[in-house]
Parts: sequence; structure tokens; C-alpha cells
Amino acid sequence: MRSASFKARGSSFFVVLFLDAIIIASPARAFCFGRQVARGTEATRLEEGKPAVVFVSGRVPWTDAEIEVLAGEELFFSAEGKISLQKGNPEAECGPEGCDLQTARQPLPDKNLGALIGKVLVTVIETFDDKTKEEKRDEVAFVFFIGQEGRVEMPARGRLFLGINDNVIGDNDGEFKVLIKLAGQKNVPGLWSTQY
Repeated sequence: MRSASFKARGSSFFVVLFLDAIIIASPARAFCFGRQVARGTEATRLEEGKPAVVFVSGRVPWTDAEIEVLAGEELFFSAEGKISLQKGNPEAECGPEGCDLQTARQPLPDKNLGALIGKVLVTVIETFDDKTKEEKRDEVAFVFFIGQEGRVEMPARGRLFLGINDNVIGDNDGEFKVLIKLAGQKNVPGLWSTQY
């Protein structure tokens, strides 16, 4: 893994290069470009008045909410529960707002470590490997902060994932219970408002 910091037009960016992915993070959003293996279930749309509940484990990097979102759509999130960023250490427990600590080794480096975050994956290219019988997707990820409660405008049309703001999860424990419901929708035309 290699990383570097950049400044452009008054904004700071942090870039992390992994073997098969690039993550570009700014104070507001992070974008990840990489190859992902296809998921097994289809995503569905939220319906007005019918919230979804997703359990987000502290032991996995991302939890598939199995929800398809639209660019500009506002979702309301409400989370409860605790995770531990170091199993067995009561000092390392936190709620959905995370611990008052920021590191360069987390998806959103300017937000609290362990906080509830989300990402929308947008499929750019789909391929099928005849040898392995695996479907692969090249995807772009838009990562955003959620915390304990609030409205978030979806940055793109795609599949919603929830996670914790931590890249070192091997010693984590606990989970967040997250309620998700439609909070309203804006019509935002543009590149990411259409699925390609």
C-alpha cells in the first residue's frame, strides 16, 4: 500500500494505492476505483413508509444494505449500538458517532474512527470469466459520513453499503443497528444519475 497527500484548488486530497484499487479521499467524500466480485442478491428500492433495518458488524469492512439508491435522493439514517475497535478493551468502544480520533488509515480520514459511514457503488463495466465462472464488476464507490442520525443526499445511483470508518477490522467486535428510510428526493441530472 502506498499513500500521498495533495492540494488542488484549495481542497486537500489523500490518495491510497492498494494492489487492485485506488481510494481518493477529500474532507467531504471519498471515491474508490477497483474490481469487485459480484454480489449474490439483487438490490431493491426503498418504498415510502417502509423503512429497512440493517445490522452493521464491526468485524467486516462493508455490509451490503441490498438497497438501490438514486442520485440526489435523500435517505434518513438512525443508528444505535456499540462496536469495539479493539475487542476486550473498554476504552476502544464507540457508538455510531465513532471515537474522537482521526487517522490516515480510515476511509474518511477527517471523520471519527469507528463512525458509521456509507458508500454507493456504481457499476462501470461488467465482465464474465469463462474459466472461473465468476462475474466481475469494475465499480466506482462514493463514500460518505452518516454518524448516529441524519439525512444524507445520495451522491450517485447505485447500490448502498454501510460500514465503519476503520480499515483495520481484525480485532473489532460489536454491531450497529441502522434504520434507513426515504427522506425525500431531489431530481439531480448528470453523469451519475443514470446507470450505464
